[in-house]
Amino acid sequence: MSKKIIEIDDFCKVKYPSNIKYSPDGKKACFVLRSIDQKKDKYVSNLWIIEGKRTRQLTSGGKENDFVWADNNTILFIGDREESSEPSLESKVYSIRTDGGEAVLKYTIPIPVRSIIPMKNGDLIITGTVFPGYENMYTGDTKISSRYQKDKKENEDYEIITQSPWWWNGGTFTRRSYSALFVYLSKNGKLTRISPEGMSASDVKLDKEEKSIYYTLLDVSVPYPYHFRGQTIYKTDLSDYTTKKFLSSKKDFVVRTYELCDDYIVVTADDARHGINTDSDFYKINYSGRGIKLFAKHSESIGSSVGTDVRYGGGRRIKSRGNNVYFISTIFNSANLYVLDETGKITRLTSKEGSVDLFDINCEGEIIYTAFYDMKLPEIYSLNEKPLTSFNRAYSNSHSIIKPETFIFNSGDHLVHGFILKPSGYEPGQKYPAILDIHGGPKTVYGPVFYHEMQYWANHGYFVIYCNPTGSDGRGPFMDIRGKYGTVDYDDIMNFCDEVLKSYPDIDKNNMFETGGSYGGFMTNWIIGHTNRFRACASQRSISNWFSMSCISDIGYVFAEDQTLGNIWETPEKVWFHSPLKYADRCKTPTLFIHSFEDYRCPIDQGYQMFSSLIKNGVESKMVLFKGENHELSRSGKPTHRIKRLTEIFNWFEVHKKQ
Repeated sequence: MSKKIIEIDDFCKVKYPSNIKYSPDGKKACFVLRSIDQKKDKYVSNLWIIEGKRTRQLTSGGKENDFVWADNNTILFIGDREESSEPSLESKVYSIRTDGGEAVLKYTIPIPVRSIIPMKNGDLIITGTVFPGYENMYTGDTKISSRYQKDKKENEDYEIITQSPWWWNGGTFTRRSYSALFVYLSKNGKLTRISPEGMSASDVKLDKEEKSIYYTLLDVSVPYPYHFRGQTIYKTDLSDYTTKKFLSSKKDFVVRTYELCDDYIVVTADDARHGINTDSDFYKINYSGRGIKLFAKHSESIGSSVGTDVRYGGGRRIKSRGNNVYFISTIFNSANLYVLDETGKITRLTSKEGSVDLFDINCEGEIIYTAFYDMKLPEIYSLNEKPLTSFNRAYSNSHSIIKPETFIFNSGDHLVHGFILKPSGYEPGQKYPAILDIHGGPKTVYGPVFYHEMQYWANHGYFVIYCNPTGSDGRGPFMDIRGKYGTVDYDDIMNFCDEVLKSYPDIDKNNMFETGGSYGGFMTNWIIGHTNRFRACASQRSISNWFSMSCISDIGYVFAEDQTLGNIWETPEKVWFHSPLKYADRCKTPTLFIHSFEDYRCPIDQGYQMFSSLIKNGVESKMVLFKGENHELSRSGKPTHRIKRLTEIFNWFEVHKKQ
């Protein structure tokens, strides 16, 4: 029986499991399962339970995105099942039993809630959004909330900016809002504020005895409140709410996160030697807040940086149990699960190539995780690497998923790892067009995982080639591309194309195309100013001008300075050298530009500038812009927009093919 061709909207058929959490007794786990309602053009998410070999749906509201376990049989989640007609800042927390019954409204919190940690006595540890000038909204005074809503409406036609960054990708202007830490007292239904005004709280953890809470604070009262400066860990005693500073970041010791073990705390931190993208090592500190020392050198990413466009939702990347710390890390082109034991030894627990995305471990040491294995779509697995779910099995088995061929070669003094997808129905001796796809980041990697857009192209007659040039993740300092943008990385990619053409003579060198997004968009803009080897290119959510990028992205000015090792005032020639716009007058390649209006990561002006420059110089160009979308268009945009984006890219290449 022949397999089905992968079509342009097939990502709509995928089920996306995420955010797995064990119950306190470890006998069952809950997770979020997302899917796409293509007719209604939206994503749907519900809670599911997995117990032994049985998996069942728990909720059906379609909007349950996060949850916590209140006890072994009760789950809390935030929602609005009453579907309030009036705008409100309140958060409604519902309770649902895992053994049956409907969700019931359990708590009403007067501010937007970001996270909840239930305590055994019924109290809650909460982080919630607060707004300068309305700091006391958490008291439940409806007059304060009404004043805020009125003020927001009256002033919605303009913004006053006093901080940088002033917006976040996919969001809007922050209006200086930030996250505060509270204790919700069940006996009176009141919030007690723990964190001070002007300090944003995150990464909150409750100790095992429930006597103290640990958290990080960042001063947002200053003009540039951003995490690249590092955070400070604080500790609050829950008996009297006394607070003390526990551990501070320094210039050469930047705290990223931490885990509470039985006898000590493990901190991930870096020395910033490779700039803002420096990978972390593990440090140990005792509960007195003294004796910080290096525990284990790791110097690789924490979490998966393996790219795919069929991932949706987050989850745990690191967790302690006893004196062991379990974590996901990306090495070369795969993300696996590792454990750091009390001797400082790091051991890999999973072995397959692919991507372990998130996990949880229970009180008995059992581990459950989501992963991309064997070029199949995501499922939930046990530690023996056997699937516990089969949400996407039927699709994976019935469709023409093309296995990538690994391609490794020497580029100068280093190896470059890449992959080749042959076109569906490939016959040796025939000539086929090819698409070069360049990943974002640049500190990410391509791995042996399912990528819908690539499979679509290969299923419709194209070779697809992609690699991990200098700047990619998973190889320690290899990712340090500061001050090198457009040099060694460009050489790696062009050398990759040359070597692939030598090894795959059935690729038609006169019908090669190229695309990429974010850093891949930067590289697309760079490529068209430095070579004419491609018939047509598609630049997505790109960077074209480090001058304007320096002062407009939600990453902040520090990103451009860090990555170019230049400064627009002191070394403008360095900044301009790494800007693709400098070379736009050399471009001859027909180029499609795709951008989103709410992309504040690589703002839309970057696309405008490159597009206008090509038009000025008589180069065939087209720009497609998406309203209501942001930097994540290709991964979590509206289904219709994702289809439109991929249609535009495919059609652009098709009409420019040399017959």
